[in-house]
Amino acid sequence: MRKKQFEPLLISEFVEETFHLPMHEQNYYELVYIRTGRGKHVINKFELDYERGDIFLVSPADKHYFNIQEKTHFLFILFTDSYFLQNRRQQKLYAWIMELMNDRGLRENKLVLNEQYSLLYFHIMEAVRLYSVTIAKQTAQWLFDQLVAIFGLYKEIAEIQRTSPADNPRLDNSISAYIHQHIFTPEYLQVKAIAQKFNIAPTYFGIYFKKKFGSSLRDYINLYRIELIEHRLKSTGYTLKQIAEELGFVDESHLSHFYKRTKGYSPKTYRSQIK
Repeated sequence: MRKKQFEPLLISEFVEETFHLPMHEQNYYELVYIRTGRGKHVINKFELDYERGDIFLVSPADKHYFNIQEKTHFLFILFTDSYFLQNRRQQKLYAWIMELMNDRGLRENKLVLNEQYSLLYFHIMEAVRLYSVTIAKQTAQWLFDQLVAIFGLYKEIAEIQRTSPADNPRLDNSISAYIHQHIFTPEYLQVKAIAQKFNIAPTYFGIYFKKKFGSSLRDYINLYRIELIEHRLKSTGYTLKQIAEELGFVDESHLSHFYKRTKGYSPKTYRSQIK
């Protein structure tokens, strides 16, 4: 099933005991806020527990649905790529929102919010919800600004979670986010490509990266690939062959060799330990 939306922006909410849609795809982007309730968000074969205050991103590349365990109040912010890129000025300012939405590593995980961030999100989401219900001017500048703030806050939290506790400059957070975003496209992770993206001399990039991140670029990428492999091994929906194909290994034998060289045991052993 593939849902279609043609409006640049649509804000809706549902209170349900059984989700109104089966597993589906869509031609639009979506941010889902859990106002109340409990259950599981199933996306691309992953099952992510949800509860009050959780936030999820969904793109047209995903298949997803919600398995409701306790009556849930959903708030959906649905938009096409044209909403944040309405003119040339906005394309330059807000292209990062589309980069965020197309970051598969973020969409297949749950954002962890501390008490302060949860409270911030609650108030801003309530403001957006009430505005859309009582005023419903989807083209209003005020609403646009609130949505930019919502995604800006998400980006800030995601960068904190992806980097070490060290006080890294904004550039280092951007490099880390870029690597996570492009982990499924190895051609974008070559030293020359990353150095050019962030205006760092290719001959100096390796030294810069190791100084800031405490490891080589290759080791950093490999550790993240291990994290993605283990994330998929926890899901019964992925075979080793599928994981190997998705992450660019020649076959499952090469994936197993890569994993065992790093961890000291095989992916099958890891999966059996989890079970």
